[in-house]
Amino acid sequence: MAAPRAGSAFHPRAATQALIVEPIELSYAEARARAVESLASLPPVRLPLARAAGRALRRSVAAPHALPPFRNSAMDGWAVRAADLAGAKPGAPVVLHVAGEIPAGSTAARPLGPGEAMRIMTGAMPPEGADAVVPFEEGERVSGPGGESVRASRPVEPGDHLRAAGADVGPAETVLEEGRELSAHDVALLAALGMAEVEVSPAPRVAVLSTGDELLDPAEPLRPGAIRDSNLGMLSRLAAEAGAEVAIAERLRDDPARVAARVAEALLTCDAVLTIGGVSAGDHDPVKQALDRIGEIALWRVAMRPGRPQASGRPLGRFFHGLPGNPASVACVFEAIVRPALRRLQGFSALDRPRVPVRAARAVPSKAGRVDFVRCTLAWRERELWATPAGEQVSGHLAPQSRAHALLVVPAEAATLREGAEAVALVLRLPPV
Repeated sequence: MAAPRAGSAFHPRAATQALIVEPIELSYAEARARAVESLASLPPVRLPLARAAGRALRRSVAAPHALPPFRNSAMDGWAVRAADLAGAKPGAPVVLHVAGEIPAGSTAARPLGPGEAMRIMTGAMPPEGADAVVPFEEGERVSGPGGESVRASRPVEPGDHLRAAGADVGPAETVLEEGRELSAHDVALLAALGMAEVEVSPAPRVAVLSTGDELLDPAEPLRPGAIRDSNLGMLSRLAAEAGAEVAIAERLRDDPARVAARVAEALLTCDAVLTIGGVSAGDHDPVKQALDRIGEIALWRVAMRPGRPQASGRPLGRFFHGLPGNPASVACVFEAIVRPALRRLQGFSALDRPRVPVRAARAVPSKAGRVDFVRCTLAWRERELWATPAGEQVSGHLAPQSRAHALLVVPAEAATLREGAEAVALVLRLPPV
């Protein structure tokens, strides 16, 4: 999504009268497709490796050379010729003259001759003529008038304790695929291949706007009719965990004009704008009332629970999504629709949390035609994961989300997920072993 031109502005239309916006009825699959599949990835950037972990790789990487790039010792010991130790055995050891030493990062001054050994450190290149290494703990160092020797009491095979060139990665081998989320280990691999920079996605700039006259700051004392805002911090953190840069995190009063203006301002500087609350059937829902002023946003009624009321659109070509106000709805809509959209903006190939097969520990009532996302705990039973609801599935309750390891998915075709039935869960965090 291109940044707006310098000096550009987006002014929401002034409201002349209350407008009734009819919501669109969508299945969960339709809602996800509309939110995610039409999004294009942000243009890639080149970043140094120190800043690349967690980003989406935007171009597959082929190894410019083999790893390891040369044959090297896997142990500290002596580089030897296996043929010289063919007859070694306890009580009849073979003694080899130590002709030199090869520290890591150095090379031997000359080839290894018959009857000779060279001290060698882990990672060092063995001398020409050597085809095995005797670890220090398997040989005996001997000093005498003729210099240093090593006494070995068992034979070795060619290749013992040596790592062949290309044993890890072959030259021109594809090591990382486009769309991969780069880990610290991927960064290590790229560093070993001499890639100081890599082409990745930028972090999308996201605005998170929470709405509600009843909302208090977490530090404020409670008063009658008011609650503390738990959603703003949660959604901001979830967006950051999905790879976004949260550029704006702000709470707004239930003023449709102010909501419309703030959304318009955020659209000028952000790649995505997320609002919380104000999209249901209430008389004072500010996001719903602001839609016509913003433009290119539709109200949705999605056949999913929790999270039926939503709003979504592409004003100014940006990604906008209005989430419901109850905390369980915010969390589940984020995981089911918003997180995949944010990851699509970044070019990730894997959009969802890991999906694992589970069994329902007890029956879960649902409604045919609706997808339920059940906050659940996971536990192992005889090498299978069993999912148990983490509490009453009330959209206003926070504790079940805090306890949950996963979201158990009850498919649209199921009126009830019976006890013991096979299902799929989106893993939020790993359960204890």
